This record gives sequence, C-alpha cells and structure tokens, in this order.
Amino acid sequence: MVVDKGGDGGSPPFREQLAEAMRGMKEEARLSYGKLAEKTHYSRSSWERFLNGKQLPTTVAVEEFAAATGADADVLLTLLAKATAYEELRAARLQQAAAPHPAPEPAARPASTHTSSPAPVPATTTGPANVPATAHAPQAPSAAPARRPRLREWRGHARTAALVVAGALVGSIATVVIGGGPGGGAAADSSRAGAQPSGSAAAARASSPRPPACSADTCLRREPQAMDCQWDGTTVRETWLRGLKIQLRYSAACRAVWGRIENGTVGDSVTIKDKGGREESATIRVDNDTYTRMLAVSADAPPDSVIICGQIPRYQESECSPLGAVLP
Repeated sequence: MVVDKGGDGGSPPFREQLAEAMRGMKEEARLSYGKLAEKTHYSRSSWERFLNGKQLPTTVAVEEFAAATGADADVLLTLLAKATAYEELRAARLQQAAAPHPAPEPAARPASTHTSSPAPVPATTTGPANVPATAHAPQAPSAAPARRPRLREWRGHARTAALVVAGALVGSIATVVIGGGPGGGAAADSSRAGAQPSGSAAAARASSPRPPACSADTCLRREPQAMDCQWDGTTVRETWLRGLKIQLRYSAACRAVWGRIENGTVGDSVTIKDKGGREESATIRVDNDTYTRMLAVSADAPPDSVIICGQIPRYQESECSPLGAVLP
C-alpha cells in the first residue's frame, strides 16, 4: 500500500520523486529557472512550482524540459504517469470517504404466525365400561352453517350493482359521441402517442449537443458557452507567450470567433479584434484560464482576418497572431 507522505502539507510521494528528478537534471544542465523559461513555453514561476513539487507539470512541459536539459523524456514521463495515477486514486478515496453513508433500515419484525388452539377436552363416557368411549363421543360439526343474508342487505347489494351498470352505460355512450365512433378514442390516443417521442429518441436528444442559440451577427458580444457554440469549436490561430497559450476559437455553426488563454495566472488577458474595429477582451480573475465574448465572422470578414493577442502585465509583454500584428 502506498503511504501518503503529503498528509502533513508536503508534496505527495510520486510528485516529489518527479520534482527531485527534474531538479537534479536541471542542476546537471546548469540551467536557471530563467533559462528554462527562455527555452520553453512556460514561465519562470511555472518551473518553480513544477520543480518544487507544488504542482504537477503537464506532459508538454515534461517533454519541453527534457529537450531543454538533454534528459531522457521517457523516465520523466513514467514518473509523471505514476504521480498522476496516485493523485487521482487519492482524490477518489477522499471523495468516497467524505460521501454520506445512508443509515441502515431497521429489520422488519416478522408477523407472528403462532395461533393458540383450544386445549383438547378429554372424552367422557356414560355407557357401560366394555363400550369404547369413542363410540359415544359427539363429533364436531365440519363447518358452521352460513348465515342467510337479510332482506335489507340484499336490497343494498342490488342497488349498488344497478348504479355500477348505469355508470358504465353512460360512460360508453359518452365515449362513442365524443370520440366520433367506437375507434375514435383509440385513434386520438394513438395520434397523441405518436406525437410523444419514444424513450430512446428522447434519450438520444438529451445526450446530444443542443443546437446553437445564435448565428453570425446575433452572436455578437455573447458568451460562446451560453449560446452552445463551443460544441464544434476549433482552434484557427494559436501562439505562446512565456507558457501562456493564446488561441482563437471558431464555431462554424455559430459563424463566430472568440479568444481563449490557458496556463496563465491572475491578471493575464486576451483580446480579439476584427477588421471592422470591433474588439472583445477578457482577464483571468481566478484559476489559470479565461475566454472572451464572441465576434461575428462572414465571407467578407473570415476568421483568419481576426487578430488575437495575449498579455502578461507583470512582465509588460504581449504576443499577437498573426505575428507582427499590433496589439488592439
């Protein structure tokens, strides 16, 4: 069983092994954190978190680290796979332990089947001694005679049966009149049943992506996820800045684009601008990614005419695509 050494606030064991191996390779290559940032798409602060065991690096980061230091990428990727699997298992166990467990239901008391029976009565004899007692013992009646119903009860039952028959007759007449004939009600029900989707069709529609709620100009300055434009979203432009991934996303169904940045920090921002001068921006407030609202595209203003830029204010740096474009 793996012993979790991270319970006291330290790094989990496999993550620490990976960080220790990467620190040793960095020292052998005589690279500083700043040099690693220059040779890769990740910032100095990102490498400090990776190599100090505060955060697991991504697969791309490990591959770029191996290329920058000349280390064996397979060794590091193996350690990364172990660390990832361990932390996923640990998170699942913690979630399972935190889940409330329903209290067991009390067992139902079985119904008592014991019935008291009358004690047997000894037979008595009144005849001569040489005659067996059983010959004169009175035999118990096999069943008590059924009580004949009284005349008043019969009248009540007859009245109830008459009401039931009359109600059924009235319902049949109403069905024929309203439904337009004997088959009218069945036809109406079948038409209503045909209008309702079958269970499998309804489940398929529920599991499939919904159609977009806007198109072209109606998507202008709207959020892509709120309009269900992300389902067919593709990346049409991509560039990097100190590990910040900057992407221009395009939805053919919505005929609109939006900007997105990943692997950033709070304060990093992304801006998009079309050939008509309209622009949208977004800044990371929490976590490490964000996206802008949408701009419409058309045949006269296709997606590749939109400029996207990412900014890292703490370094006073920006990067745009296409390369050489001016920051909006």
